[in-house]
Amino acid sequence: MQLLVLSAAHFLIDMFGNMLPSLLPAVRAEFSLSLSLGGFVLAVVVLSANGIQLLTGHTRADKTAPLLLHLGLFLAASICLLAVLPKSGEGLLLLLILAIVSGSGIAIAHPESLRAVYSLATIPSAISTAVFMTGGFVGYACGGAISTILVSKFGLGGLYPLLLCPVVGILMVVLLKIHLAVEPKENNTNKIPPGSTSPVSLSFWPVVAMGIPAAISTTILANLIPTRLNEFGFELTFGGFSTTVYGIGGAVGTIVWAAVAHKKGELICSTIALFLVIPFLLPYLFLMDNKSAVWLLFGAGFYSFSAYILLITLARHAIGLNLGQRMAFIVGGTWAVANIVFMALAPAAEHLGTHLILAITPFGYLFSGILGLLIILKTRSHIPAKK
Repeated sequence: MQLLVLSAAHFLIDMFGNMLPSLLPAVRAEFSLSLSLGGFVLAVVVLSANGIQLLTGHTRADKTAPLLLHLGLFLAASICLLAVLPKSGEGLLLLLILAIVSGSGIAIAHPESLRAVYSLATIPSAISTAVFMTGGFVGYACGGAISTILVSKFGLGGLYPLLLCPVVGILMVVLLKIHLAVEPKENNTNKIPPGSTSPVSLSFWPVVAMGIPAAISTTILANLIPTRLNEFGFELTFGGFSTTVYGIGGAVGTIVWAAVAHKKGELICSTIALFLVIPFLLPYLFLMDNKSAVWLLFGAGFYSFSAYILLITLARHAIGLNLGQRMAFIVGGTWAVANIVFMALAPAAEHLGTHLILAITPFGYLFSGILGLLIILKTRSHIPAKK
């Protein structure tokens, strides 16, 4: 039950985090923003959501009360206040401030929620991480659908009822007496941790490097697909539906791959999954002006998100830094870098076309998969030969 409640809290956090990309066409119209400025607002949310994790991931390492999880839920929900902002003058500045506040809530909630998951010692780490992250992916997916439906029917004020969601989430966390894991000081040794299926312990930084190119591609897809579909003339809700299909594919894939990785190993499964994104993504990019192509996004999400979740499991057991810092860098650092890259690409998308920027996304997954292969080869070279 604690795992389900933590997954539900993750659902809410990521639901708030994925509202703006799907709502970008409506927000641009309301605030008279260019694509570059709209992309900058999106980047501010995600940079706040991920960059701040790097500053807070090491805090409260010896505390067990999930206070930042409570605060993070409230702050993340502030994105639902878009309708109160003035549409001219200081509106853009206030929009950026709101983006930072919401992103900060997402940032401080993630490391503590992961530490809470890791306090559930009776559940294998690959399974508990998969279930928890599935909650986030479903929230990510539903954020696009829920927000676009509400805004299409009621305007930006239709988001107001969602402000009640954090209250319910915090009450459940308190009632179930959920606490945070505290990592033993001797954790970062060369011993193979319980629950790890890797043949030898991995250094943390190669795992992060493996995640960054794929995160860049995923960020571009999540941020530009609704806008590209809007350029084709599709309604706002179809863009939200498309990101929902993408996220649901990730939710299903995470559970399936977690079960496989528990037996075969997270590193090899993550690497295979990264390569398998490409056969689904390439045809989608060629056919996305056809509504039926949206189902190819399910396959792309099935493999891309599950690959990332397996990297989080690897990071949990990797050598280097403490647990909170590792979670902050693998969850926050990778996406912070990805969004810095996206911020740089947004002007190019406006002047050269979103289709050209979307066309580079398969290469990110390919590069991450190649890095995974190199790590596997290096890891196997350190395994002592059997006599």
